Amino acid sequence: MFKIGEVKACDLSENDIPELSQCRFLLYGVSDPEAPESNSIIYVRTEVSDSYRQVKEAVFVTKEEVELPDLDSSCVQIKVAMQKSMYGVLLERYKKMLPKSEMELVDGSYISKDIRLGRNVCIEPFCVIGSDVVIGDDCQIGAGTVIKDHVWIGSHVQIHEKCMIGVDDMDVYRLEDGVCRDLPHLAGTVIEEGCLLLAGAVIGAGDSRTTIVGRSSVVGMLGDVGHNCVIGANSSVGGKSSISGHCDLGEHVYVAPMAVTTNRVTVGNHGYLGIGAVAIRDIPEGEKQFGNPARKVIEMKKQ
Repeated sequence: MFKIGEVKACDLSENDIPELSQCRFLLYGVSDPEAPESNSIIYVRTEVSDSYRQVKEAVFVTKEEVELPDLDSSCVQIKVAMQKSMYGVLLERYKKMLPKSEMELVDGSYISKDIRLGRNVCIEPFCVIGSDVVIGDDCQIGAGTVIKDHVWIGSHVQIHEKCMIGVDDMDVYRLEDGVCRDLPHLAGTVIEEGCLLLAGAVIGAGDSRTTIVGRSSVVGMLGDVGHNCVIGANSSVGGKSSISGHCDLGEHVYVAPMAVTTNRVTVGNHGYLGIGAVAIRDIPEGEKQFGNPARKVIEMKKQ
């Protein structure tokens, strides 16, 4: 869980969510139902890991018919017909309670005063860097790059011009009156050490789990990594390719330019998705796939 701030659960009630009105415990952020954590808000889309029984002082948002046997007495389950809408409402209220950052103009860029910078960091002009951002040693941030709130960047990372890091990706919900909104992406973004992001790359922040670009990985020019994605070490996402939300890429994965994955696709270690391919199913470890929809390559031996 990416800790974004301390908010009392009862403060999210606002007199219209009675389940929270007496909850005095603190919430530090959100966590994934596949790995639920204490002191977090957990959106149960379909299933939740059995480890939820060990979680304490947390808020579970589920459908009305979902039962969570042996849920710890310190936790709260909110059962609603439109659980995603309730999750969105809770995140909007949480977001409003977070402290507002002060921005200042530094060498032609607008930077939050609470930024934590390592040694030898170069930030070129026309950047915008939000609150709760950490940038490690020996990093370069290209001109015109936008880094939103709750982003951690490791050492020796190069981010070229006009990248967008930690931005909200499309994960919409609708309120009771039909108004359409996008989930606040409060699960944070991590770019691990040694990564390279080429011009125009977009990394979506997580809204139920932290988006992670693993150590020494690269995202090509205009490449797009969606919300809640986890990319393993030494992997490559090619230019103009798109990794949709909540995907898992293993280590040493190669996604060629203009390739696409649908939501919740897993690519095993050393997996390969060819140029322009569209992955609608998981790709096993070491397998090469091409085409639309992507299929396994059958290697033909010369006679």
